[in-house]
Amino acid sequence: MMTITRKNYSLDHIILGLVTAVSSIGLIFSSFSHDFVVDPVVSEWSVYISLGLILFLCAIYWILYVKGVFCSFRESSLFAKGLKGFALLLGLPVFLFWLFWVNSAFFVPKLFTEIFGEDATLIAEVKKQSRASRRGWGCRHRLEFEAFSRRLFFYCISEQTYNFLPDRRIEVELLVTQSELGYVVEHLTYSKGQL
Repeated sequence: MMTITRKNYSLDHIILGLVTAVSSIGLIFSSFSHDFVVDPVVSEWSVYISLGLILFLCAIYWILYVKGVFCSFRESSLFAKGLKGFALLLGLPVFLFWLFWVNSAFFVPKLFTEIFGEDATLIAEVKKQSRASRRGWGCRHRLEFEAFSRRLFFYCISEQTYNFLPDRRIEVELLVTQSELGYVVEHLTYSKGQL
């Protein structure tokens, strides 16, 4: 077991901690909110934004390393010797890319939509879906949407609703808050003729 015994942290540790903490806001938020459907164009652009941020940070880091401002974790007890190079060259950029992507593809567009979006009504085709959940608080019964399949979106339903709905696809009406970046599903109603 590795113990960290440091009385003070280098500039490397402080900056890395701040970047990771700020970037984790979207990840924490997305863990509890699954009602946003991002526009596909925004989702695609978020990959380029995240790559650009990673390249920018790597360039800044390299310049500061060459000038001797950062010690590149040489004295660090946070990483074992074998893991230090891996963490800095591959692990850290991949981890930060993932955090930046969650922020630019989900957190910022959803926040924008919640603040500046307008109410709208959409029609969608859905089919009930049941999946085993390893966690007690997971979403076991949900609706699968025909028009889109997004990584961070799903619509949970109760077991009673799941048993009530037919096995075929049905049309539903979605009440949403919509913007240019996507929409937040506020409520869903079933058409009686479909049941």
